[in-house]
Amino acid sequence: MKKFFILFIYFLFLLPSAFSLEYTDYSNKNNWLNLPDKIIHPVDVFYIYPTVCSADYKSNLCPINDKQMQTSAKSVIKLQAEAFKTHANIFAPYYTQYNFKAFNNSNFDKIQKDTKENLQGINDIYLALDYYFKNLNSSRPFILVSHSQGSALSLIVLSDYMKNHPEIYKNMVAAYVIGYPVTKEYLKQNPHLKFARKNDDTGVIISYDVQSPNKTGINVLYAPDTLLINPLNWKRSEKYAPEADNLGSLDEKTLKIITPGVADAKIDKKKGAIICSTVDEKQYEIKLPLMFGKGSYHGQDFQFYYLNLRKNAKERIEKFLKNRNK
Repeated sequence: MKKFFILFIYFLFLLPSAFSLEYTDYSNKNNWLNLPDKIIHPVDVFYIYPTVCSADYKSNLCPINDKQMQTSAKSVIKLQAEAFKTHANIFAPYYTQYNFKAFNNSNFDKIQKDTKENLQGINDIYLALDYYFKNLNSSRPFILVSHSQGSALSLIVLSDYMKNHPEIYKNMVAAYVIGYPVTKEYLKQNPHLKFARKNDDTGVIISYDVQSPNKTGINVLYAPDTLLINPLNWKRSEKYAPEADNLGSLDEKTLKIITPGVADAKIDKKKGAIICSTVDEKQYEIKLPLMFGKGSYHGQDFQFYYLNLRKNAKERIEKFLKNRNK
């Protein structure tokens, strides 16, 4: 009886936060950043965009209907998820996210904690996933694509949502969790997940973040024992991949593809990052010194290796479909 009473009190304690969450109706097209007009590919992408909200809210949480966030998300999807549009139908929900201010002078541990406390944002993504899989996916294989804050949420999706929906998880071609650390500890805690080892393994996580060899100052995304894969040679070793291996980079101003691409790539396991040495640091570094210091190419994680990501998605899709049709 005493045990039941304690559990009952605990349940009551949880109720206010649970009931304070707002329901986001994803049958409403206005709550989607992107819905395909027509299904033309046998595989989908479910995309979770990075931090794009600059509005100054007291809570630092940007609501789903914030116009500035929505406008910025429409721009960033072209730089990231559309790398996969030649091989997959792209679905992307709006969601409640932290603004840039929330991450100033922060660190990886705090960002982890803050992300888990964004209950509305997690709830939005889960509701969008529920609606997508029930009404839009039609049992097609899918790729999870995300960046930065979006990737922090993707890791929660992978560790929780996919674990609790194995019938869905078995259809995941791969998860491109870019611009956020995937650590050995995370995989140890989630033995149902695995990190990519080559160019065409499936059901795996792909992750990296890019910086200059001269990177200085704060790096809010540094974490020890970060796992990385090189987006040019698709190896996890520190073997150098030259600029000549880069099929094409995306110019974010013109949206034109530069061939060959501008960036080389080499894993630095100690720094937990891909080192790029072939670009002008001042031109390409992300201008957020309170978050990334100097010399971070976090804002170019997709653009630098745009066509290599596209080709890699094609390879993983072909392998997945071949194995599924055996």
